[in-house]
Amino acid sequence: GMALVVAEGGEKAIKRYTRLMTVRMRWKGEDFYEEEEDDEEEEEELMVGEEDEGSDAEGGGAKKKEKRKKFNPENECELIWTGMAVKRAFHSFMFQNAENSTVARRILEAKGVAHYWDLAVGHAEGRMGGGVAG
Repeated sequence: GMALVVAEGGEKAIKRYTRLMTVRMRWKGEDFYEEEEDDEEEEEELMVGEEDEGSDAEGGGAKKKEKRKKFNPENECELIWTGMAVKRAFHSFMFQNAENSTVARRILEAKGVAHYWDLAVGHAEGRMGGGVAG
């Protein structure tokens, strides 16, 4: 899937946020999986209702450490536009989830910035189909 981040603010704040997103944050890495800590596993077991005592002493209920995804090797963050807007489109910090591209465009259209989505989709399609002559 694709995510769109829109940040509005002063020049200095946007410069710092851009650096955070594009340089400092690690979007993908070599250690694609990380092992869960024992404490987290015990908490999960207790919430599910399994017995915690005696399982280690018997040896029959050996715990298998599960690995969870830490980084997706396909992740990336790209700045596709920066500039001045006439007025703010968003007046508060919020996350919004859209099931598909049409819904995402409608959400932004309600704020008067549907062209942000069009730009992001065009950029993503250009990267996937780049270099294909047709």
